[in-house]
Parts: sequence; C-alpha cells; structure tokens
Amino acid sequence: MNQEVVESLSIKPRIKICGLRDVATIEAMEGLPIQEVGLVFAPSKRQVTAAQAEQLVDAIHRLSGERIRAVGVFVNHPLEEMIALLQHVPLDVVQLHGNEDVQYYSLLHEAYPNLALWKVISIKQQREHNNEAEQHIKDELTPYIPYIESILIDAPGGGTGKPFNWEAIATYRAVADQFELQLYVAGGLHEGNVAQLISSYRCDGIDVSSGVESDGVKDLHKINEFVRKVIEA
Repeated sequence: MNQEVVESLSIKPRIKICGLRDVATIEAMEGLPIQEVGLVFAPSKRQVTAAQAEQLVDAIHRLSGERIRAVGVFVNHPLEEMIALLQHVPLDVVQLHGNEDVQYYSLLHEAYPNLALWKVISIKQQREHNNEAEQHIKDELTPYIPYIESILIDAPGGGTGKPFNWEAIATYRAVADQFELQLYVAGGLHEGNVAQLISSYRCDGIDVSSGVESDGVKDLHKINEFVRKVIEA
C-alpha cells in the first residue's frame, strides 16, 4: 500500500464489516484496511453459535496488519450467559442493541474491564438538530458514559438494509463530541452511498452488513468495492 493511501486512511472512518459467518470469507479479507469484523449472536439470519464464534474470532485475530477487532452483536442477552460466553470467545467489543440497563453495562465492565462496549441507538424518527434535542440525548446517555467507548446509530431493527434520515447524525455527532465518544453509523450503507455519507457527515466509524451481500451471502467483490469507496471518498 503506497504512502498516499496510508495517509488517506488516517483521516477516514473506521470500517466494520458485520454479519460474517464463515472462516473462508474472513481469511479472504486479508490485507483489507478494515478495523472491525462483526459477529451476530442475536437471533437473525446471520446468527452464529458460540462454537462457531470461537473459530471466527481466531480467524479475525490471525489477519495481518493492525489488529482487527472482533465485535459481538447482542440483543438483551442474559448477563450470566454473556459473561460465560466471553470466557470462551475472546471478543474485543460487545455491541448492545437491546434494552440493557445501566447495571448490565456496569457489571459487564466490572467482569471484563478491557472489553469495549458500544451502545446502539435506533433512529426511529427525525429529531430537529437543536439544543433541546442534544440535551434529551445527553440525558439518556449520561448514566452509560463511564462504561461505553462508542455509540452506534442505526435504523430500527438493524441489518435491514434500510437507512435512516441522515440529518439526525448532526445531533449525535455533537453529543458524541461532548462525551468524547466514538460515533459509528450503520443502516442501509453500500458502495453507492457511503461516499456521500463520509463527505456530508463526520463519522468515526461506519458499519455495513447487507450492503456487501448478494442473495444474503457476503460478497467479496462488494466488500472490496465498499472499502475502495471509503478510501477514495
């Protein structure tokens, strides 16, 4: 990779490819400038078992270059089961999509202090970008701040391939900056719109799943094209 590309990557958002289910696809991503790979533990068509995840995380961590983080995606997973799972599946990040309360985050952080926690926020409706909207979001997030590394904003449900109204990003960007959190954006991203997102809004990371699939299966060509669009944006 030439110096110009390396320098361009230093100011680009982090790339997370989510919903991987097989070792072969992960191994074929060798050399791509991605930072996170997501594994879905919540019930869905992309769900993996703990046994599968052990092999997948091992494959992720064997990719060369900057250590690529393995992200586990969960929705209201029982805390005791989560703590037990993490003893066997060495995830780097846990991404929580459900109604997990502050105590859940606190106890998980206590059990695994080096585990990064991401809180997912579903953008159900457009909020006007003003001080009142920012304050409302800050009030909701404040109790979680000691435990989370990032917030990820997504369309309701996640993994649907449908975007939310991107105008909402500005409010969450302002809140993330105030709390010194990373802001990831997901929801309906693909090679045809990711450059527009990057040029219009400042995101620390972008998360793609269905946008790099063909017939519900991860498509290496689409993954490569998506990454290329991010680099060139």
